[in-house]
Amino acid sequence: MKKLLVILIISLISQLSQANERFIPLELFTGGEIRDDTEIKFTKANLVFGEKKRKKIVGPEDWKNPQTGKLIEVYKRTRKGQSGVKTQLFTVTNDGQCIGRVWDSRRGGRIIVNGCKFPLGVWKEGEKRTFNGSSGGKTRKIELTILKLGKKQKDKIKFNWKLYDGGGKLMDDNDYTFSAGKAMTKLNDKKISK
Repeated sequence: MKKLLVILIISLISQLSQANERFIPLELFTGGEIRDDTEIKFTKANLVFGEKKRKKIVGPEDWKNPQTGKLIEVYKRTRKGQSGVKTQLFTVTNDGQCIGRVWDSRRGGRIIVNGCKFPLGVWKEGEKRTFNGSSGGKTRKIELTILKLGKKQKDKIKFNWKLYDGGGKLMDDNDYTFSAGKAMTKLNDKKISK
């Protein structure tokens, strides 16, 4: 009887530890149709999104990195604003743990190495991961924390994204919500005093 009780307790603990863990597909970022498998694939995206319909994501398309000459698949995300159109290129980074920017049109255009803007793959609710990279040649640290995860791949997610400079000073702190078929549905930009 004691063996059975121990087995049941271990089984329950195992199920609870997996209950708040799930696969986050790339299509949640792009707004594409979410598949049932757990493979990160570059699937077609062509979505206008956002409350004012000023954002668009398309792809994948090939992009040649002007610094390395390497050809990679990217998604192009644009946003119309008062100062014109902002364009960012995204690809899968950090061994498949994120999709991150590789190029950003702001400030004359800049190359981003090892960017991380959205979690991919298997994550747990409450989990925090840190990634090191650079933007325009300046060292950056990115921290992602899963705030709300849901259980199914089609469930929306909410996460916190923090950006630090090379000295460890917090530069940006945002909460993002992404929903199936809609891409980013909410942004809470926590203003950082300079």
